Amino acid sequence: MSETTIKTKDQVLGEIRYAQRLAQRTARLYRRIQAFSTFLAILGGAGVMSAMSTRFPVWVSISGAVVAAVFGAMVIVIRPADKAAPNELDIRKYDELLARAQGLSEEQILPLLAEARKTDAAEIESLRTIAYNDVMSEMNRDDQKIRLNAYQAMLAAIA
Repeated sequence: MSETTIKTKDQVLGEIRYAQRLAQRTARLYRRIQAFSTFLAILGGAGVMSAMSTRFPVWVSISGAVVAAVFGAMVIVIRPADKAAPNELDIRKYDELLARAQGLSEEQILPLLAEARKTDAAEIESLRTIAYNDVMSEMNRDDQKIRLNAYQAMLAAIA
């Protein structure tokens, strides 16, 4: 039996929504990492600047230098903003596909979905369950949600 005869149109649309949610969650996670890291790097830099004053204890300057170095390096090495950008493009791509798919049959949608998946940005594996739960909530199927482990719950809160 072929894949086109097994899936209903609702299932195919659900796959598009799932891919869209996964890209949204991934992009949001990277944007938040970028914002948090940049904030802490700036805050650490302010701590380093306290070395110019005798009113602050030495540990403030040392702590500031450590925070600025760690989070500044993290922003440079991880480059979260660069990783969020392709996911933003994926979100738009799946938005367009979802809008276009409304007037098509599942046989017509499946090749378009396969084509769209070819250029997907790399995702974070732990966000897959979170994206799936988002789609289940959207479809009012909370009974089908998968229970999140502690790490996934933390990621869900961040992303």
